Amino acid sequence: MMEVLCWSAPTVAENLAIDDAAARTAWVTGLHRLRFWWGGPPAVVMGSSERPEQVVDAEACARLGVDVLKRSTGGGSVLQTSGVLNYSLITPAPANLDPKAGFRPGIDLICAILAAFGVVGRPEGTSDVAIGDRKISGNAQARRWKAVLVHGTLLVDFDPELAEYILKHPSREPVYRRARAHRDFLVTLRLLGVNADRSTIERVALNAARQVFRPTKVAGESA
Repeated sequence: MMEVLCWSAPTVAENLAIDDAAARTAWVTGLHRLRFWWGGPPAVVMGSSERPEQVVDAEACARLGVDVLKRSTGGGSVLQTSGVLNYSLITPAPANLDPKAGFRPGIDLICAILAAFGVVGRPEGTSDVAIGDRKISGNAQARRWKAVLVHGTLLVDFDPELAEYILKHPSREPVYRRARAHRDFLVTLRLLGVNADRSTIERVALNAARQVFRPTKVAGESA
């Protein structure tokens, strides 16, 4: 049974902690959960194997009061703000995990959300979704605690100049990035002319989840 809900804690750190807590017990409880949540006050979230000195400008973060956090999933560092829609997908771990296949449901989910707004997204790199040659979504996963946890983002309204200021250029990048700066590489729904409000985006996201995952229960609906 897949549980689908849209609920955000006040801060990114709290949302990450919620995901970890759910993943820790998924094997015992049999939890299959998809949760949509919004980023809060700006925070850099590093991948599980990254080190701060390699990916962020610590002095710039300190000046601006931007927290530097680490998530349990892999991938590269991202800037989280209130204009970033996130999803967290948690399931008990299968006997055999194909990492590439593990990204597919989340990528399909993001592409379905975009399609509802008339935007064509396509997979790029290892786990990105791109519009043309610009990134609008990144996805990361981990197999821990006998569970699979997948994190994904959708850039709705985002300040690439802030990302440029506090994030260093990644040491590894997908071929399609072509060494471009954050401001030239990232794109948002707002820049694409989609001006839907938060409640509309949430409704579209839940509808996309129904399409991709066919859940037996969506939070707020009767059984």
